[in-house]
Amino acid sequence: MTGTTALAAASREFDSLVALPVLLDGRLFGEDRDLRLDEVKELLLVRATSPAVRDLIWREIVNNACSGDGIWTTVALGMAVPGLANLARQFARDYVDTSYDDLCAEVVTAFLEALRTVDVDRPAILTRVYWSTYRAVRRSAYTEVLAARTAAAAATEARIVPEGGHPDLVLIRLVAENVITEAEASLISAVRLDRRSLGDVSELLGISTNAVLLRLRKAEMRVAAHLTGTTACTRRAFKQGRKSEAAVGSDSFGASDRTSVVEEPPGILAA
Repeated sequence: MTGTTALAAASREFDSLVALPVLLDGRLFGEDRDLRLDEVKELLLVRATSPAVRDLIWREIVNNACSGDGIWTTVALGMAVPGLANLARQFARDYVDTSYDDLCAEVVTAFLEALRTVDVDRPAILTRVYWSTYRAVRRSAYTEVLAARTAAAAATEARIVPEGGHPDLVLIRLVAENVITEAEASLISAVRLDRRSLGDVSELLGISTNAVLLRLRKAEMRVAAHLTGTTACTRRAFKQGRKSEAAVGSDSFGASDRTSVVEEPPGILAA
């Protein structure tokens, strides 16, 4: 994990909280005192800690984060960084054309969304959040691959880009047709053509990497839909992603009263 990724930033933010008087009530999960954040993290990383205790800890962390306290959102992300980093490394092996910085930003965005919607009254809280994160990043990756292939095929077929020309001509036409704005065209050009990292672009725009990622994703989805003449391209990509995940147990959470034993997603170590 490089020092400039969204996951590295999350780890640093968590470390900065360790020095503050941010405590978790250990009596909620069998301890006799309040625990510092580093103590809680160590307890989660020790394999001897029972699944029931892990769930009690994560239930409290998630509830605190969902109450609107930004500190506990940082805590949740920091606690999950070891597993999320493993997940990002796996995606880096699977999607070699996507920058590691971008994949880390995708993972963080998906994790925070999963954190807001996870049912803390069911067992294996963190594992289910990891699975939701895994699925979301896979779906996003399929969508981006589909959008890139669709744009390339349409540009070739329509001869939008003459031999020796520049792909920015495609973006110019899309702006003229009101498919995307000039700002969105500049964003796509910077990230996809100039290969600038989301971190660099976010610093330039003065917004978070997650915000840059969301803007980029929305713009690229509109481009793909326009070039294919349909609004269903992302839905097809999602279905394709789900089918590919069936072999690794992607339906583990399909029913609310299914088994309490939940398999961990690929690349995740116990955390």
